Amino acid sequence: MRIPTVRKQIVPATLRRQRAWHVVQNAMSLALGSFILSFGLNAFVIPNHLAEGGLTGISVLLHYMSGLPLGLIYFVANLPLLLAGYLAFGRGFTLRTLAGIAVLSAALVLTRNFAYPMRDLLLASIYGGTAIGFGLGLIFRSEGSSGGVDIIAKYLKERRGVPMGDTYLAIDIFVLGFAALLLGADTALYSLIITFLAGRVVDYVQEGPRRAKAALIVTDRPDEIAGVITRRFERGATFLRGEGAYTGTAKKVVFSVLNRRELASLKDAVWEIDPRAFVIISDITEVLGEGFFPGPR
Repeated sequence: MRIPTVRKQIVPATLRRQRAWHVVQNAMSLALGSFILSFGLNAFVIPNHLAEGGLTGISVLLHYMSGLPLGLIYFVANLPLLLAGYLAFGRGFTLRTLAGIAVLSAALVLTRNFAYPMRDLLLASIYGGTAIGFGLGLIFRSEGSSGGVDIIAKYLKERRGVPMGDTYLAIDIFVLGFAALLLGADTALYSLIITFLAGRVVDYVQEGPRRAKAALIVTDRPDEIAGVITRRFERGATFLRGEGAYTGTAKKVVFSVLNRRELASLKDAVWEIDPRAFVIISDITEVLGEGFFPGPR
């Protein structure tokens, strides 16, 4: 009789717990992000008669024109897009997007009584853009979607090959142009600040402190430089095989990833060892692994 091992009994249960916790984390991030996004709109954008990009911006403008609740307008405006998403991407995508739309619409209703009118519209734009960007960043990190332009951008990318960034930009230009006609050029400019700032904050929330710098070092003294990186900075270094196109000389190219604080010291150390070294520095939006942030378990 074959006795099942303990490992075969434990691993599936562990994986189920990890997946369940991952779902809970995503749900919490989606709810918190929706609340913060809604707070930014209701507290700073609407009371100061400003606008924003995307479908939320269209919903805000319709709210000004009709007086209907913003949450209701946003939910109804997403229904035809949800139908298109169902036909294009199927049931799974539609259900996930519907959940995001429902949570955000509910959050817009729950935060409708928060309002902070300000004399300084620039300050209102900064507060509003920061809150909206932070909320959107959490929604994106939850692997969810708030609907709206996301559906259009995904469809155009997969069916027509249009970059998603181009779709977002085109719709933002359209919405802000309409805001300029409806609310005035000054208001449209403040709304542009909100949209721009929200985009930058979204990037920071998604990438956060996991940003780093990658160094690619072409040198005649690779072993010494790699030794400094591993001993002084306690970072890993990798040798890549290279060959000079003009000289045909084989070289060991040093590759390493460091945090931003270590970059200046690294360049000083490299040029102290080899003043003729060729150093390429590039941005890394996220790095996972030993010495930085742990990867998924």
